[in-house]
Amino acid sequence: MGQVPPVTLGAGRISKLPAIAARLGGGPVLVVADAILANLGVTEKLAGQMSEKGLPVEIAADVSGEPKETLVDALCDRARQAGAKVVVGLGGGAAMDAAKLVAAIATSNQPAHDFALAAQPLPRSGLPAIAIPTTAGTGSEVTRTSVISTSDGSKIWFWGEELMFSQAILDPELTLTLPPKLTAWTGIDAVAHALEGSTAKNTSPAGLLYGLEALRILVEALPGAVDNGADIELRSKVLWGSMVAGLALHNCNTHMGHNISHALGSLARVHHGLATGLALEVSLPWLVSKQDGHANYAQAAQALGGPAKAEALPEAFSDLMRRCQIAAELPKGCEGVTGTALADAMRNAANIGMARNAMCYITDSDFQELASRVTSLPVAATASS
Repeated sequence: MGQVPPVTLGAGRISKLPAIAARLGGGPVLVVADAILANLGVTEKLAGQMSEKGLPVEIAADVSGEPKETLVDALCDRARQAGAKVVVGLGGGAAMDAAKLVAAIATSNQPAHDFALAAQPLPRSGLPAIAIPTTAGTGSEVTRTSVISTSDGSKIWFWGEELMFSQAILDPELTLTLPPKLTAWTGIDAVAHALEGSTAKNTSPAGLLYGLEALRILVEALPGAVDNGADIELRSKVLWGSMVAGLALHNCNTHMGHNISHALGSLARVHHGLATGLALEVSLPWLVSKQDGHANYAQAAQALGGPAKAEALPEAFSDLMRRCQIAAELPKGCEGVTGTALADAMRNAANIGMARNAMCYITDSDFQELASRVTSLPVAATASS
């Protein structure tokens, strides 16, 4: 299973950050944050709290969208120049993925690319890192993976126990400003982690335990959080469900939903959670039509509120998508993506491992069929916001 960091959950728990950082190594503290959090004053408030406790802070609110290799390398330089003793990841999955990778490799003086796809083992002398998610979806706070992109938009993966955070702080107050669409998109990504983790080829008792429980939590709480983002109890449940789903991902990884969504994201600008939800909605009918995995699919269907039958899973998932106000259409900007290009991206080295984790064997023609189903979806008339 691997080591999982201690997690603290509750409104206002971000106030515990100075004490946790001091215990893990003290200052200076490098805070890797989403750029929007600086505009909202969150990073300034955080820096003030740290300074009051005598901890020097370096704020790097530079993450906007999926982090690039060049940004990670620049953040590593800042960590070294500041003499950082602790790294904090504050924001969505992109900020946390960048922070955990910076913490793992900054002391090595090597570029991030040297460690991509496990080309080299990650250094064992990394910095301690603290995760503070401001969205509820990625589960990055409890996973040993990091995803960044190259200058051409291709996604590259890093994995290893060295990427685990030392501590996670889940404060639902930080998610209150998340608009309905982003609440839905990030939340459906958490649903996908839970569903794929519990229905993967290499699922396990832990994958089923965490995945099915996360599905039960999220199907109950996520639609309400989309409808009423001010409900702190629902926000707390979704944040907790996302973390539990991350444990399913941590133990068993993903399969076709993420294989397709990562491939699509390398070809067009599309939110990862939205892409993953659409990819799962397209691929689930195909998956349950195969002979493998029916017992797991049935359990997932039941956890989503449907009957305990494999064939009920696609409808149960689609029902949740509609209740979260996610339409079955690609976002504007995907018009030029062809089935052939998508299938090729699904087969590439960064993505094919996820496909191989599906319960059934995937052939070259299967990649083409699934890609064609995705690109046959209607495209939204207006850009998503």
